Amino acid sequence: MPNDSLSTLRVVVAGGSIGGLCASLALHGNGAIVDIFERHSGPMETRGAGIVVQGQLTELLQRHHAPPLSTTSCRVRRYLEPDGGNGQTQPMPQSFTSWESIYITLRATFPNERYHAGAALLAFEDKRETVSANISGYDQIDADLLVCADGAQSEMRRRLLPEVQPHYAGYIAWRGTVDEASAPPALVKFFDDTFTFSEARSGGHILAYFIPGAEADPSPGRRQINWVWYVHANDDDLKRLLTDRDGHQHRNSLPQGGTTDEAIAELRVLAHREVHPRMAELIEATPDPFIQKIVDVVVPRTVFGRTCLLGDAAFVVRPHTAGATAKAATDAMLLADVLQQSGGDVKKALSAFQSAQLRYGRELHQYGVALGNRWAQPAERTGRDGR
Repeated sequence: MPNDSLSTLRVVVAGGSIGGLCASLALHGNGAIVDIFERHSGPMETRGAGIVVQGQLTELLQRHHAPPLSTTSCRVRRYLEPDGGNGQTQPMPQSFTSWESIYITLRATFPNERYHAGAALLAFEDKRETVSANISGYDQIDADLLVCADGAQSEMRRRLLPEVQPHYAGYIAWRGTVDEASAPPALVKFFDDTFTFSEARSGGHILAYFIPGAEADPSPGRRQINWVWYVHANDDDLKRLLTDRDGHQHRNSLPQGGTTDEAIAELRVLAHREVHPRMAELIEATPDPFIQKIVDVVVPRTVFGRTCLLGDAAFVVRPHTAGATAKAATDAMLLADVLQQSGGDVKKALSAFQSAQLRYGRELHQYGVALGNRWAQPAERTGRDGR
């Protein structure tokens, strides 16, 4: 239930994607006056990626009476070898969702009139008892707390911690989705009700599972098969792969629709050489695979007066952990809880928040690096994806 001690607490949240929505939902649910300012003016881009459902996210949604999250599920985990065959299986029920499904659920739960699109945080100034935010299209806004949740490429992080730079892990994730309705029936049958992994001959692995389809529809026939393949890429490979169809080189990742025909053709040839035949068929059936550059971002602090970093704007962890969305939900609930426990004393709450957030972020980062290091030893091939 909302706490009266937070009923006058004014919070500005910069960033209206998953991290910002998690923070806003938790703070609003505890009684604070929260406004989200999102720099994009139109609909948010669907990120086209599957997400393994973690308990932290479901706890946040349940706490604040969100509508049911659209999910798919499996009963079995399967491990394949690149030479073929049906592999080995073990019972392991698991639920999956998508970026779009989470976004839709969070937006439906947070008051629409307090979500302001096309409004970028331009600058801010910490004062004695408030923080003043300069937001495009609005007058200067004074608040008790500014939450910067502007994602993995956070502009606010760069301003506050210019010495912190992303560290490239040495490999990328090729990602893609295939609509169930257009996929070959044999592929649908093969991957249905499983979380499937295949080792690659040169090291690394690929994984696949079903997620809700367009507009977060989890109905059979409307789902998508989501896959992720971790592939080593040196600096020259990276430069070439992150150059889009228009010749523009991206620094971080390449979104859906940007990958060149040449790179996709190379990927498909590589798949037939490296992974299980069914995985290669899945990649062959994918119209627009895209690329995620795997990086680590570790920050020495997350609190700056009455301003804090949250979610991927603070730590960026490797996808093996399946931890990015869970981390955003954890940060959000932690911030709301410490504010409530402090009776609205922002400085006291932020001190406690930073200590716990740094500890959790560093542990999750170390876990992701350990999984990546195990994965990156092709001779051993003992690592399994942490999800």
